[in-house]
Amino acid sequence: MEGLFAAATGMSAEEQQLNTIANNLANVSTDGYHAQHVAFSDLLYNEVNAAGSDTTTGAGAAAQVVGDSVQPGALRQTGRPLDLAIDGDGFFELKRPNGQLVLTRDGHFTVDAQRRLVSAGGALVNPPITLPAGASEAAVTIGADGTVRAGAKRLGTISLVNVPAPDKLLSVGEGSFAVTPASGAVSAAHSATLTQGSLEGSDVQVASEMATMVSAQRGYQMGSSAVQMEGQMMSIADQIVTQA
Repeated sequence: MEGLFAAATGMSAEEQQLNTIANNLANVSTDGYHAQHVAFSDLLYNEVNAAGSDTTTGAGAAAQVVGDSVQPGALRQTGRPLDLAIDGDGFFELKRPNGQLVLTRDGHFTVDAQRRLVSAGGALVNPPITLPAGASEAAVTIGADGTVRAGAKRLGTISLVNVPAPDKLLSVGEGSFAVTPASGAVSAAHSATLTQGSLEGSDVQVASEMATMVSAQRGYQMGSSAVQMEGQMMSIADQIVTQA
């Protein structure tokens, strides 16, 4: 029975790996998306006494998403004044409609009905930036230090922030992340700069993901074969007991 459970947990772990790969590939064209990573670990071991010797048998494997890649994606020029790409380590800080503060590297911004700078999902840039009435997007200039101007008028600064362990941030959808105790607190990202008229693309490496997918598929198939073999062995054992 231990072998059956071990093989089943291995299949479940490989399925988690495949699900993560599928999500990464689905977001290969998502601006600011960073690929998720999966880590495997062995489960509890049980002490057994076989043939007069003490030993242990494993209970299989488990997999879990341990964080997102921190590698930057390639920059893509758009020529749009409100598109911003981060050069270096850092994030934009956004305030969602429910008041939650989140971080993102997706710099595709627009203007809402109150002429405030918002993300594609409607979250406000924090601290807020408001365009004056009559000012067009084409008149907006954003410097490498985040200073926003409409013509000669200074509107504010888009601040960049970072955390000590970016790979420990919690993904909350729409390319955004929430701070966790493991990620550490938010602080200013002094070394990062902005590039106006560009967006950071996804950092998903298709070739690497496909290679990992093939490996995960093979692992799943081997686990399935092990389950079938264990089933056959249990059936044979039942027949022997019945005939005895």
